[in-house]
Amino acid sequence: MTVQGVTTERRTAHRIPVSFGAVLYYNALMLPECQISDLSLEGAFIATGGHFLPEHALLDLAFNVQTTGSFPQRLTVQVVRNSEAGVGVRLKHSDSDSRRNLVETLYAV
Repeated sequence: MTVQGVTTERRTAHRIPVSFGAVLYYNALMLPECQISDLSLEGAFIATGGHFLPEHALLDLAFNVQTTGSFPQRLTVQVVRNSEAGVGVRLKHSDSDSRRNLVETLYAV
């Protein structure tokens, strides 16, 4: 939202532009050709190729960043926004290791 040239941001963590291939899992549905276009410690935007996913749905997100010693990341995410291009999601860190792995990923890009 912009008010007289001032932008107000609702996010508490700045999103970093990225380009990672990803796979989303929702119930029995697998979307293998998704693309993460921005990422932070708290959320991401994921292009879903036109597939609709309901708001508040819990999804499994899997992606891999090609860095030295990188491991595939697997996180639970919740849909907070839908658009024709994809979904905005909030990351649900299940433990400190998943958060630490994501910090390492963000510093690697």
